[in-house]
Amino acid sequence: MNMDAKARKALGVIQECVAAKRYIVLPHFVQRMDRRGFFWADVLAVIDSPGDVRHDGRDRFDRPKWIVSGETIDGLGVELVCTIDRDDRGNLTVFITIY
Repeated sequence: MNMDAKARKALGVIQECVAAKRYIVLPHFVQRMDRRGFFWADVLAVIDSPGDVRHDGRDRFDRPKWIVSGETIDGLGVELVCTIDRDDRGNLTVFITIY
């Protein structure tokens, strides 16, 4: 895996958010998971051991957007699109879509 320092930091924040249950899964993400036959374990596999993490600009709410790509537990390639937000309790990851 070849990531720059910003991507490594973003991945660390995303991993910490998931571990602390500080995330939101948008309905579109759930619909895409259902359509593709993915499970939450697949998402966790990609977050735990990504092949790549890259910055994808900012979303419409001006939050930094990241694409985390890797393989599911069955070896299927997948990309997760998420943003990192912050509220009064700290960092929060918002899962936007999966493909």
